[in-house]
Amino acid sequence: MQYTALNFWLRNNDQATLCLKFSMAHPTTNTTRPVRQAIQHGLILLSYFLLTIVMTWPLVTQLTTAIPGDSFDGWQNYWNLWWVKNALVDRQQTPFVTDLLYYPTGVGLYFHTLNPFNGLVTLPLQLSGSLFIAYNAVVFFSWTLAGYGVYLLTQWILDFRFWILDCTDQSDGTGNPKSKIQNLKSAFLAGAIFTFAPVHMAHLLGHMQVMSLQWLPFYALYLLQAVARSRQGKPWARHALMAGFFLTLAGLCDWYFVLYLFFFTGLIVLWQFLPAHWGDNLKSKIQNLKSAILPAMVAGLFMLILLSPVLIPMVREATQFSFMVRPTSDLYIFSASLLDFLVPNRLHTLWRPDSFTWPGNQIAPVSERTISLGYLPLLLALVALWRWRPAVRFWAVTALFFLLLALGPRIHLGNITAADLPTALSSTTPEWTPFALLNRTVPFMRISRSVSRYALMVQLAIAVMAGIGLATLLQRRRALTGWLISGACLVLLLAEFWVAPYPMSPPDTPPFYAQIAEMTDARGILNLPMNYDRPGYLLYQTVHHKPLAVAYISRDDPRTLTERIPVLQHFRHLGPDILDIDPVAVGKTVLSDLGIDLVIQDRYKMPGGLERSYTEELANAIFADQTPLYSDERITVHRVQPPALAVPYLALGAFNWGPFEQGKDGRQQRALVGQPATLAIHHAPPQSQLYLRYRTLPGVELQIRAADGQPLATFASATDGANVMVDLATVMDSSGSTVKVELIAGAPNAVWIEAISLQ
Repeated sequence: MQYTALNFWLRNNDQATLCLKFSMAHPTTNTTRPVRQAIQHGLILLSYFLLTIVMTWPLVTQLTTAIPGDSFDGWQNYWNLWWVKNALVDRQQTPFVTDLLYYPTGVGLYFHTLNPFNGLVTLPLQLSGSLFIAYNAVVFFSWTLAGYGVYLLTQWILDFRFWILDCTDQSDGTGNPKSKIQNLKSAFLAGAIFTFAPVHMAHLLGHMQVMSLQWLPFYALYLLQAVARSRQGKPWARHALMAGFFLTLAGLCDWYFVLYLFFFTGLIVLWQFLPAHWGDNLKSKIQNLKSAILPAMVAGLFMLILLSPVLIPMVREATQFSFMVRPTSDLYIFSASLLDFLVPNRLHTLWRPDSFTWPGNQIAPVSERTISLGYLPLLLALVALWRWRPAVRFWAVTALFFLLLALGPRIHLGNITAADLPTALSSTTPEWTPFALLNRTVPFMRISRSVSRYALMVQLAIAVMAGIGLATLLQRRRALTGWLISGACLVLLLAEFWVAPYPMSPPDTPPFYAQIAEMTDARGILNLPMNYDRPGYLLYQTVHHKPLAVAYISRDDPRTLTERIPVLQHFRHLGPDILDIDPVAVGKTVLSDLGIDLVIQDRYKMPGGLERSYTEELANAIFADQTPLYSDERITVHRVQPPALAVPYLALGAFNWGPFEQGKDGRQQRALVGQPATLAIHHAPPQSQLYLRYRTLPGVELQIRAADGQPLATFASATDGANVMVDLATVMDSSGSTVKVELIAGAPNAVWIEAISLQ
């Protein structure tokens, strides 16, 4: 009688009490059981670690000499690790601002994919070993823990039959060791499905922030446990705080993850009120809703408090500026097609590179469209759906929801090509897909760009469903049969997801950069070519440690000088911008003003065409009277010698200038997108005239005024364009200092400046 009462009590308690039930049926000492559990979890972790070695081969053989990937974004993340260590240890400053990039203005890194967690966790390795080891350690850490997190999540669901948020503990209380082993095998396969999925392996090409997805399942596990305990009237605060802790870690890896988990949390809350409990009365539904909202709020608040030093400046910038919002076309380019989920693994060793052209998205990088769910996981998920076990309902809805989000603002079942990108007219017509609706209503969601990455959450849901499906197949199977089925599933899964040998990227740093590190008098470096940003220059900076005039970050900040100042503009666009200035005449003045000491041409990075001919011609013309400081078959290095007499030049202000573009008649132009748009005259002579060519919409005027608000000129509407002159005598002084004037458009995006010159 006493045993029956105890068993009844145990059946209505959590995981720890079920372990006690199991120990009563299978007596062990209090000291041996924790040891056995620790050994079991250690073996699970070791198994995922060893499988990671196999699936990422030959990474383990090149730990100190290369990183995995395609020699592009990987070097950006390699630099991220180095910079976090440099900022925290060497400089004792925040890592979210740096003067080593876009010198001399520096740049904020709040909207850059800095993933500071990885920089922090690898500090011991960076201080005692190689930066290569630190980078590669992140790979093994992320893959091992991602598998382990899904293993724990799926095992919690299976072991306790606590069907997600239906909140009836259906465990039979027997503590059946056979069932335990079956659930362990099913959960292990679920972890393998998630961590070795094509969507995860694809971002090993260089997206460290995305491949560090290991905290997603841990957040899901602890939040679900907190909600479940809240529903049962048990203490839940500790689990909610743990969920908030893992949400914080996810945010320190990638802000995209916080957005994904925000939506996931919303699904959990809605699940209490909608399909799972239609039979409940209104009072019960409200109570269920409260039981879910409170843990979610505690988790979210805990994350907001921990990350407030980063979030506050991010919100401040996002409300003041819009440079972090990518063009609308990016949302279409980086969306997924339904076929992208269903085609075989694009990175599979047997199919690449021909598989990169398979049906689906044809214009996104291969890392963004390799999101195959896998046929074995889908089959096992269908088995779970066929049995319609209650736990599957929530995860099926989760998979469908995030799949719809991954399809982006316009749903494509087949190919996505350049012809599917919105035109100027169609871009003004609102879309009505789930993604488009949320993108218009959720604050700051428009900052995100890579829509297809919602596939990460689809894969998580499918992995859990597949684990439930395998557990269904293993029910009432003999032990040997169960091992054979589980082993066969694991082998088939690894064969389907096979990508070895994975591409590796050894560094290509020219030896001269090590000599630059010894130049104590050297300031900034301008790397050429710079017609687009190359992360290889970040790799070189980890060797020479000197500031870079141009760099590669996730969001272009208009406060940097790359698009605003002559010479840099010319190298950027391989031709003139709207500033009508001879770049050879002002070249040394501009470079000297920027504090640039070394200009390095890298011929390996400009193999031919206009990129090479224009860059070399302009650089050689600027330094025509100098012998190179260094030259070999790859690089030529010139040292900037300040001119005896500074040459006047113009520069665009940081804000309210639209992007450089070609007009209908082929002329260069920039729109005035706001007001005021500032124009700076450097080394201004006492008597100067400013010449402009502009064009407007009908009825829109252009006003020029001094920085102190003094009106200088007002020009009428000019739909066909007009050339005008502004006398600057009243704002000039004799010191040759920098003078600023402001351009005021009668309406935003209604005035275009085609040329500006100074005489």
